[in-house]
Amino acid sequence: MSMTLAASDPQAPDERRRGFRIRQERPIKVFDPASSKYVGGRTQDVSASGLRLELPIASPILPGRLVHVHVGVSQGLEGLAQRHGMLPARVVWIDRGDGGPNMTAGVEIVAGVLAAADAA
Repeated sequence: MSMTLAASDPQAPDERRRGFRIRQERPIKVFDPASSKYVGGRTQDVSASGLRLELPIASPILPGRLVHVHVGVSQGLEGLAQRHGMLPARVVWIDRGDGGPNMTAGVEIVAGVLAAADAA
């Protein structure tokens, strides 16, 4: 997957990411191997090392879990996401908000898993 990242406003002092992030809404599909479920959602912002996602509140993902993420290239309908073409990522945090229909999750792309897959 290739994403073009543009420069954004300087990071806030409490920002934990090492790189810039940009607001970008793209359709996503997350596969959670622990529950064997796919969940649809969208990105809220992206960086070189991770994504902030909006997902349905009933999503089975939990902090610390390894998931697989497919990021669509446009706002339109995408083809089926196949697990072998998805990015491995670790769920870092979840915010279930105020009881609305969606939650927000931060995921970090797992570079070690990517390197092993490229070597195979």
